[in-house]
Amino acid sequence: MLNRRGVDMNMYYCRKVFATFLRNSGVEPEIIDLLQGRIASSVFVNHYYRPDIKEIITNKIKPVLDTLLKELS
Repeated sequence: MLNRRGVDMNMYYCRKVFATFLRNSGVEPEIIDLLQGRIASSVFVNHYYRPDIKEIITNKIKPVLDTLLKELS
């Protein structure tokens, strides 16, 4: 959609900035990898880590996104 409007954009850079913001806000690397669709190489994450996505979004991601929205406004 942005390309149609003539806005140059690099999605890789956007994902990188967002992941860095989440990490600086205290979100664990495993959750960031999960949100971005990456599969971690550790045995723990591959076989045993089964987080409750709704709880993570409600308790960890939403407050961080609310903070980001306030900073951008």
